[in-house]
Amino acid sequence: MKLRSPWILALALALGVGSNVALAEYRQTLDSATIGYEGPSLKAAAQWLYSRGTPLEIVVSIEGWIKARDASGALAWFERKALGERNIVQVKAATADVHGAADASSPIVFRAEQGVLLQLVSPQTPSVGAWAQVRHRDGQTGYVAAEAVFGL
Repeated sequence: MKLRSPWILALALALGVGSNVALAEYRQTLDSATIGYEGPSLKAAAQWLYSRGTPLEIVVSIEGWIKARDASGALAWFERKALGERNIVQVKAATADVHGAADASSPIVFRAEQGVLLQLVSPQTPSVGAWAQVRHRDGQTGYVAAEAVFGL
């Protein structure tokens, strides 16, 4: 993108134009069966059914409704009250190694298969190459590479 005026350049930088950095916002489903609709209405067709704790990336938020993307990339509309603060991530890699420390050379505590939900031990917003401390439902705790999970 070519910008000809320093004022336009300053405005573009302030708005993040040309930047590849975007902070995604995530929520998770609260109910054991949360419906994802085709549109922002209870009268819209039900598209998907999600289990409790499924992380979703917020795309659009309007009064009472949230459009969100799941780990597979599918989009659906959810009632705002059906989603809560995120404390779960989902393994998106075929297999994710969970290490004893935030270091790939540390011992592997356990491996999680694609689709497995892991609880975040503490709220985290990782940067590139970062790790997230997670807990498996069986109680094992360790660190997983951020790029191996969806929901961070």
